[in-house]
Amino acid sequence: MNLNRNQQPDYINIEEIDIPSPKKIFLNNGIETHIINAGTQDIVKIDISFNAGSWYQKKALIAAVVNEMLTEGTTTQSSQQISEKLDYFGAFIHAQPTKDFGEVSLYTLKKHLPETIKILEDIVKNPVFAENEMQTFLSKRKQKFQIELEKVTNIARQEFNEQLFGKNHPYGIKTKIEDYEKVNQSDLTQFHDLYYNSKNCKIILSGKVDSSVIELVNNHFGSNDWSNKNKIASINKSIVKHPIIESFIEKKNVTQSAIRLGKIVINKNHPDFHKLNVVNTILGGYFGSRLMKTIREEKGYTYGIGSALVSLKNVGFLVILSEVGADVSQNAITDIIAEVKKLREEKVDIDELNLVKNYMLGDLLRSFDGPFEISSSFKSIIELDIENDFYHKALKCIKSITADEIIAIANKYLHEDTLIKTIAGKYN
Repeated sequence: MNLNRNQQPDYINIEEIDIPSPKKIFLNNGIETHIINAGTQDIVKIDISFNAGSWYQKKALIAAVVNEMLTEGTTTQSSQQISEKLDYFGAFIHAQPTKDFGEVSLYTLKKHLPETIKILEDIVKNPVFAENEMQTFLSKRKQKFQIELEKVTNIARQEFNEQLFGKNHPYGIKTKIEDYEKVNQSDLTQFHDLYYNSKNCKIILSGKVDSSVIELVNNHFGSNDWSNKNKIASINKSIVKHPIIESFIEKKNVTQSAIRLGKIVINKNHPDFHKLNVVNTILGGYFGSRLMKTIREEKGYTYGIGSALVSLKNVGFLVILSEVGADVSQNAITDIIAEVKKLREEKVDIDELNLVKNYMLGDLLRSFDGPFEISSSFKSIIELDIENDFYHKALKCIKSITADEIIAIANKYLHEDTLIKTIAGKYN
């Protein structure tokens, strides 16, 4: 094939995307399991997601420490032995705590799954949270936390969450340095016993998943020997009704200030989500967004700025975030608010809308490029109990949304007067 490198390749619009649909089965003990059999490499990924995020903890840090310490030793092997075995098989286990879930993932060659799944089973079912391992773990995390708290972006993040949800809400509680001194082994054991069991999780299998893989997973996780007979009560928490609209935390001797603006909106369960996602993309959801053009390119206030729709299990919120020059933080907020107002008052130009649509279609296409990308895309909707047609609806919305619908959604959800504002650093 001869290529003429002086001629630009033809531009092709994305018309359709082949969006796979995971197959849902149930293990012998009833665990909901989703199967994504895709890819060309003999690799398997197992994601186990427990309803065990910080939403469920009664003391700060417990959910995160339990999740991250799963690989720090079990009743049969030490953390070093676990690490050595995983290295030997070329496997990797990643624990990821979130506000709603405690997630554990195993990446392994399929041929080594009979051995590596034993390690996964052991750390999930039999962690010991040994006192010496716990103290070492907490000491390292405490040192890292102290360093992170010196950064304005982390100060702003914690303050923003507290403003948004309230200081006593699970999504809004700030972690304090003294919280690391209050964690004890009993807290970790009790939390694990209550939430890390077969009645409180879902599994996603991706990669080269055949009947042998399913059989192995069923053999190791499909029995009732790790079920909790106690029913976990639902937890409802009230969000603060009258949030503090503006909060400024001064930090001297900084060259940049971290700013966050946002509000509680909707999450992925809501029928308006896909339309609001288009609006968010126009505002700050990609490198060519309006916020990037105005705040970065035209004003030169920052190297980067963006906005995001965050979907938690119990609520969703919009956040606009950046680090700007400390001497222009007030100007940056003024210009951000002007861009939000513009979305409500002026129809988006057809060329800009087509550009955003093409970007979003390409981004959606990349979300299904390979088995692990597919599993990551579906994990969030599986955890939120959303139907598999979520991405088909997203595709339809992106292709069909009009300028009139965009201005209507912006007026419905993004009035600038309702945005809370957080500044950490200097406010000039």
